[in-house]
Amino acid sequence: MSLLKKLTPINLLEEKEKFFADTSYNPQFIYEENIDETELYKYGLPKKDILEKAKRVVAAAYASGKTESDLVALDGPIISQQKVTDMVQAFLRAHDLEDRFNISWSSSYISRATITSDTIKLKTSSEFRHYDTIGMIYHEIGTHALRRINYEQQPWYKNKKKYGLLADYLPTEEGLASIHSLLPKENKSAYSVALRYIAVDFAQHHSFSELWDFLTPYIDELEKRWMICVRQKRGMTDTSKYGGFTKDIVYFSGMLEVIDWLINNSNDLKYLYSGKICIKDVKKVKLLLEKSDEIVIKLPLFINDLKKYFELIDQIRKENNL
Repeated sequence: MSLLKKLTPINLLEEKEKFFADTSYNPQFIYEENIDETELYKYGLPKKDILEKAKRVVAAAYASGKTESDLVALDGPIISQQKVTDMVQAFLRAHDLEDRFNISWSSSYISRATITSDTIKLKTSSEFRHYDTIGMIYHEIGTHALRRINYEQQPWYKNKKKYGLLADYLPTEEGLASIHSLLPKENKSAYSVALRYIAVDFAQHHSFSELWDFLTPYIDELEKRWMICVRQKRGMTDTSKYGGFTKDIVYFSGMLEVIDWLINNSNDLKYLYSGKICIKDVKKVKLLLEKSDEIVIKLPLFINDLKKYFELIDQIRKENNL
């Protein structure tokens, strides 16, 4: 069983009902398997310098009395599930991937959108807006799916250790995907991933209900606020206790690392897309691929115009003061 599945409470809906009946209640989660507490911290803990940057990004986004509703409205009009499905299918067709992935809608998913080796999972109770949906597609398919597909074609597929590719790829993976989710948006603030970084830190020193109260001024939508709290406290049985799963730090911290890398290594972007690798291993991958007879790397169409792509990357950097 994957770690994320292990960390999904089997009584999530029951505890959700109890919590919404009394938001001072701290959910008591039950899991299919016992969870080793060390697994909750495999991604480390928030770092003070990055936390301060995250706080600045959030403060700038919510300045002048802006609310989450104001920020979300910038992502365009709300669209239907059918429209989301149509947009996903169009992107798949444009990249010759329509036979590779199924689209699955369910209310049981924890995240609004996730992708596996053959399925794009979308949460029915989530709100989808036009530009944010394009960003979601760039994130899930244009980054995660294509890097997975490229990885399957490489000599180091499922054998990275043999080739010396040892660095943890997840911060690079999620950092790059988070950057790409901002590309089609007019508002390129990274406040969403920055707020989740802050939420991870807050959860280490507070209970579930206290985290809920902390996030209230920032997240209007109750379902979204609930799921962010669940993401931070999943893996814990008694959520009145401090601590929680820290994976959500990799989105913002990874974004910082990848933006810096992209600006200084623009010619190596295709090698970054060669598989699920960390930016620290790109030089090794470049040497391996330059020795091969054929370089097989599939890139998303939104990278075709490299000049425009890097102009947008620079906009993201400047808007977030990174």
